Amino acid sequence: MIIRLLICLLLCLGWSGQSAAASLPDPLQVAISSDSFPYMFADDHGEPSGLVVDYWREVGRQQGVAVRFTMADWPQTLQLLQSGAVHLHGGIAYTAERAQRYQLGDTGISVQSNIFLHRDLPSASNLTELTPYAIGVIDKSSHVDTIKQWLPNAILKPYPNVSAMYDAALAGELRVMSALDRLPPRYTRYDELIAQFPLYKKVPLRSISLNYAMNKDSALSPALVRATAAVEAAFLERLERRWLGVAADDDTLLLGVPIDNQPYMHVSPQGEAQGLFVELWRLWSEATGVKIAFVPDTSFNNLQQLAKGRIDVLIGFPSNQQLPAEVTTAYQLYGFDSHFYALQSAEEEPLSADSAVTIGLFENAPYLEELAQRYPKAQFVRFRALTQMIEAVMAGELAGFYGATAIMAQRLPAMNLQDVFKLQADSRISAPLYSLIRSGRLQLAEQIRQGFNQIPLQQLIEVEKVWVTQASQRYFPQFLQQVPITLTEQQWLEQAGTLKVGMLSNWPPMEFVNDDGEPAGVTVDMFDILSRRLKAQFEIVTFADFSAMLAALKQKDIDLVANVSERPERHAYAKFTDEFWSTQWAVISAYDGTTVVSTSQLNGKTVAVYQDYQLARHLNDTYPQIQVVPVSSLRRGLQLLQQQDVDYVLDSVEAASEMLRQMGYLSLRVQILDDLPSYPSLIAVREDYQPLVVMLNKGLRSIGKEERQQLYQKWFSFQITQGINKAQLRTLMWQIGGAVAVLLVFVVFWNLSLRREVSLRRQAEQKMRFMATHDDLTRLPNRTLIKERIEQALLQHARHNEILALLFIDLDGFKEVNDRFGHDAGDELLIKLADVLKDTVRKSDTVARFGGDEFVILLTGLLSRDDAAIVAQKILHQLSQPVTLSVGQVQVGASIGIAVYPEDGTDSAKLLKVADSLMYRIKQQGKNQYCFSRAVFS
Repeated sequence: MIIRLLICLLLCLGWSGQSAAASLPDPLQVAISSDSFPYMFADDHGEPSGLVVDYWREVGRQQGVAVRFTMADWPQTLQLLQSGAVHLHGGIAYTAERAQRYQLGDTGISVQSNIFLHRDLPSASNLTELTPYAIGVIDKSSHVDTIKQWLPNAILKPYPNVSAMYDAALAGELRVMSALDRLPPRYTRYDELIAQFPLYKKVPLRSISLNYAMNKDSALSPALVRATAAVEAAFLERLERRWLGVAADDDTLLLGVPIDNQPYMHVSPQGEAQGLFVELWRLWSEATGVKIAFVPDTSFNNLQQLAKGRIDVLIGFPSNQQLPAEVTTAYQLYGFDSHFYALQSAEEEPLSADSAVTIGLFENAPYLEELAQRYPKAQFVRFRALTQMIEAVMAGELAGFYGATAIMAQRLPAMNLQDVFKLQADSRISAPLYSLIRSGRLQLAEQIRQGFNQIPLQQLIEVEKVWVTQASQRYFPQFLQQVPITLTEQQWLEQAGTLKVGMLSNWPPMEFVNDDGEPAGVTVDMFDILSRRLKAQFEIVTFADFSAMLAALKQKDIDLVANVSERPERHAYAKFTDEFWSTQWAVISAYDGTTVVSTSQLNGKTVAVYQDYQLARHLNDTYPQIQVVPVSSLRRGLQLLQQQDVDYVLDSVEAASEMLRQMGYLSLRVQILDDLPSYPSLIAVREDYQPLVVMLNKGLRSIGKEERQQLYQKWFSFQITQGINKAQLRTLMWQIGGAVAVLLVFVVFWNLSLRREVSLRRQAEQKMRFMATHDDLTRLPNRTLIKERIEQALLQHARHNEILALLFIDLDGFKEVNDRFGHDAGDELLIKLADVLKDTVRKSDTVARFGGDEFVILLTGLLSRDDAAIVAQKILHQLSQPVTLSVGQVQVGASIGIAVYPEDGTDSAKLLKVADSLMYRIKQQGKNQYCFSRAVFS
């Protein structure tokens, strides 16, 4: 019994001792440097701050203990640890000497040690190039041991702290100095320092594991190992991004810019990012509204920063096997050509399949495999820097090197080597260039793709002309003739052979079979264009039923289907391209029916919708009071309408207008609905044909605005067609036989009837054309027409360097009138206000109803934006007067946002967006005012 008690006592003592060893002291005393930004430092209030401070606070929070920091100059922090005044040193770089002196523990954070060069010094790719310079270091820092190890003959100039070293650098005493990831913004002369020692002018020294240190006799090591291991990787990533990345707002996208790649990516003498790709990303930012900040650095450093999550995107980089596992491609931004460069004096024969030579390639060149196939006897050596390859060629170690043609056209003259190296014309090789992101960020990849798809091809062509002066080196103009595809993509198309395209036989004008039994419509014409530009073979396979067509795609009996919406349930068997068309909706009703200006007016009504439209499934999500009647076709919906079994039919503007061209529908009318969401039309591709999706997206990009407009005019113009086909005519001729007299009488009556029908059709055509471009209530231009007129005006004003303005007007008090007196009074008010607005502008200006109680006015040929202010003041004055309606007098006002070309934007979408946002700003500031983007004038 006594033995059992002793065992229990020993076990309890052992457990108690183990528990004590496992816990951290409270408070935990940590020594940190007061001047080692961004790792540990005293902030403006003298409080501890930095990456190391945040790290240990998180450890303390998880373990439930307080953390107390003791700050001192760097050498004194080590004395604090050695004297036992603190439990540990919070952040110290690993060295072999320190590992012998202290117990070191890993925080899980790595930092980069660098040598920063003055901007006037030539770039260096390795430490040996720095031998002639004195290198500034902090006394007793890890940089001292590292530099001595890698560069034993280096001249070192030690300083007691970083501020003293930076002061010496700005005084001209140093041209080279050691530092960690980045220079500290809190240094009082930071702007001068970063201008003279820019981020991209540095040589990586080594990656350092950030450790914490304890004295050798400390018993805290097991507890600290467990506590630090509990810190989540996601927290460490956020910590590194905040302190080791570039300072920026949380909603700003950080874009890495690999320097020395002009004309694509480089920096100005002032250190600002510039180049074609920089401009392309600025266009992307305008299109998406996402804030961006550029981070110029070397290709290697940017790749490492992206892998660590310290930047969000690397704006341009070739995809190859050298990419880190944490990095993936997001979007093919560009394509570039490369050529073989050799010495002008070289006597070797031009490169051929029999060339047994050594060829230099850049470290990230993506075309090694293709070159190996082309030159099977050659050997290839990768280099990180152009200077290294040039030295190897000069030394006879290389026969030459491959480099991007447009880049070499600028780099070689800058190095005064344009007469030393020659380009071999028949050595051309092409490769795609991508924007890169971290793996797993699918939403960002989609955002990047959609943003670039919003930029018109013509705009890309114009921007490229500015930066790439040689027409033969340009990428975007190729899309207008033949889409640039890679060798791998070309081989894929050849292997796939003829691609089968599913198409409906009864959905004019998009897809149908014509009187000759041939496929026709927008889809056919579009794939004819894609066939020519991709050099692909397409075969049209027609279906009478949409569901059967999707089933054939699922079974891989066909390869792709156009005019499809992307739905989650279809992802299992299909991949989807970018949008090539968007559907605008129209409501079809009896000609003498109620005017419909918004979808809410359909509440309580029965509405027929084609069953395979997404709209048929989701209309009730927004408008639950509408009774949706799914129908098998538009024709069936119109039959129900004429039989008064439904009140309205909803369909696309294109399909509705095409159907109403036919006989028997002149008693119906079409009214466009602006408040329904437009559904994008995509191409669905069988799920194992992902490479085809990429190629189709390139092909769709090549079909610019003008070509799409031509398709629109060809298939959606309201042409008059006779309603008697050949079969009917033959039957008629048999019926009248040879009775000439009867035939003459018939012809007379038939001609009279035809003339009347043609007259009615012309009237209907004119009405439909007007309805397609004008608001049915106010008779003002609608959203579609005002956008066209803005684009036309922009072209004219750009040519003559003139100013135009857009006034975005939202009525104040309109809802109250509508709610109090009803929709009829609201309609009456809108009609009268439309006349008021037309009277306030010149005949050369355009007043449009944008939707609901919103109006847009286009003012052209302005001398200054003050002219727009005068018009806005006039409108506010006119609208301040009471308006007499049939129900009595009412009072309204207006909030007006004004966007001015060119300072607020150079395209209709941007100008409308700016004007709209300014209008909402006025709404928030008290209404009944107007404002520009820079100042409020009333």
